[in-house]
Amino acid sequence: MLKNRFAVFVSGYGRGAIEIIRNYKSGIIIPQLELLLSSDPGSFSLNIAKENGISTDIVIREAFKTNNEFENQILSILQNHKIEFVFLAGWKYILTKTLLDAYNGKVVGIHPSLLPAFPGRNAIDQAINYGVKVTGITTHFVDLSLDGGKIIGQKSVGIDEDDNFNTLDSKIFKAGTKLQVETINSIFKSD
Repeated sequence: MLKNRFAVFVSGYGRGAIEIIRNYKSGIIIPQLELLLSSDPGSFSLNIAKENGISTDIVIREAFKTNNEFENQILSILQNHKIEFVFLAGWKYILTKTLLDAYNGKVVGIHPSLLPAFPGRNAIDQAINYGVKVTGITTHFVDLSLDGGKIIGQKSVGIDEDDNFNTLDSKIFKAGTKLQVETINSIFKSD
């Protein structure tokens, strides 16, 4: 029986995606990781995916006049690979109706805060500046709101007095690698 096929989207270096690839290749992630799609041709995660026999594709936003054209190109790639689910691992673009209508309830994002606290950009800086003692990481379904989709899972992380962006980012990333495995295995499971 064919496992559910999922894609991972990245826009930068791709450290979260690299962890997903490693966990997939070691058998910790069960669904079939079929595709790594990057908006950045220089993403290091593309190299790791290729080394591990995972298909890759690059779609650069600036190559398209409109967001609709950009997302239609992504949809074409997803359909060619028979992708059923998408996991956003550091994707910097806000998805719109074009993609979300086609993948309604089948796109999951990961965000470095305990949503609904600190949505949007710079969530770690927001947590530090606000002075909270606990933050964390959240996986959630992606909808048309900004980080407002239904929460799937969360892991909390304590903030120590001497934490700075780098130390807190490291703690949140570590918690996130566990949470993304749990989320992918529970949400993208075979029927």
